[in-house]
Amino acid sequence: MVFTPPTGFAATLTVGMVSDTASFHDAGFNQSCKAGLQRAMRDFKVAGLFRESHSRGDYLTNLNDLAKSGCGLIIGIGVLMQKDIAVAAKNNPDVNFVLIDGNFYPPLANVQSLIFNVDEAAFQAGFLAAAWTDFKNPQSGKVGYVGGVKIKSVEQFIVPYQAGVDYFNRKYGKKIQVQGDYAGTFEDPAQGKAIGKRLIENGVTVLFAAAGRTGTGALAAVKEQGKWGIGVDADQYFTLPDVKDCLLTSCLKKMDNAVYALVQDVLTGRFRGGGIMTGSLANGQVGLAPYHSLKKQIPDRIKRDLVDLQQDIKGNRLTTGWPPK
Repeated sequence: MVFTPPTGFAATLTVGMVSDTASFHDAGFNQSCKAGLQRAMRDFKVAGLFRESHSRGDYLTNLNDLAKSGCGLIIGIGVLMQKDIAVAAKNNPDVNFVLIDGNFYPPLANVQSLIFNVDEAAFQAGFLAAAWTDFKNPQSGKVGYVGGVKIKSVEQFIVPYQAGVDYFNRKYGKKIQVQGDYAGTFEDPAQGKAIGKRLIENGVTVLFAAAGRTGTGALAAVKEQGKWGIGVDADQYFTLPDVKDCLLTSCLKKMDNAVYALVQDVLTGRFRGGGIMTGSLANGQVGLAPYHSLKKQIPDRIKRDLVDLQQDIKGNRLTTGWPPK
């Protein structure tokens, strides 16, 4: 449903967005956030300003620039921006801010946090990776991952992914192994490709790439080596068409929908400064993307297992391994 703002309201609201260092064209995290704001701009007729960060040193400069430009809402992408948003929010108390992937203790009155229970999707991705590996190449018995920077928001993908593999092993008496590595950056496709190639040479059949643009390189290695990959954040079947045929699924973090809803909250007076919005499997903000071109190849028993997993996670009958004990 399209929201129609009050007469004259569109002229008074400008929404700013600051990327993390992976840019707005990363085929995932930042690009999804930008798409959500662009949709809000079309439907709600608000103005939008975008600032890319080429390094962490750009965060505060970009935030302050948007505040000076008259933005009523400024959205910062990524937990690494947390300290800079705290400074900008304190210096601009009349501006509403949003931090994606992080929260504040104590809360800040003009900052809303937006977090996602991505572990609920990553656990399923790990189970699927193990099940597919066992089905296609039981002699290998290895799945892998490439992570970007080793921070909490990335670990929330990787740890449950490993837990999903472990759950498959316990359920079926298997011994699928997990191998992986962190690149230390979200911005280096060449390094991601080198890590991915090395893991595949070590016997990995399915590779989960949770590493921004670095992950696109890992998935390129998957394609070249004739193996299978799992994307992250957006449905990378569409955002990375060059590798779409090797993707089992993508681990979705529906930031576009969440950003869209945040803009609507501001317009309708429901912005929750100091509060936290959580995207989960239950409210449809996280999950697995469709299997697309591999749908007919995945056995029905694996699909049924994943449906059961989803229901058990929603019903709190199954833990995802996050947060770690």
